[in-house]
Amino acid sequence: SLIAMGCRVCQKCYTGNCAWGIATQKPELVRRLNPEVGADRLCNLLTAWGHEIQEVLGSLGINAIESLRGSRERLRGVGLSQETLDILGIKHAGIGQ
Repeated sequence: SLIAMGCRVCQKCYTGNCAWGIATQKPELVRRLNPEVGADRLCNLLTAWGHEIQEVLGSLGINAIESLRGSRERLRGVGLSQETLDILGIKHAGIGQ
């Protein structure tokens, strides 16, 4: 979402000297940030994420994200230890798992 706002990933957020005016309180730097454009881009990003989630759910035969609540049988873990999978109560992703 920071990139949608105009972040160029210069990794200076913690200094308070963000050259793009996102992670700073300095008036001369904040002037570079256009809140209207940033808001439009952020809205587009969230809308696109929503469409992607709908596509993934549709490919799984699920019509609403609410139907996943409390339903762990469809969840799979990638890159997790067996102990973590057991704690989460989910299976490992992969063929035959």
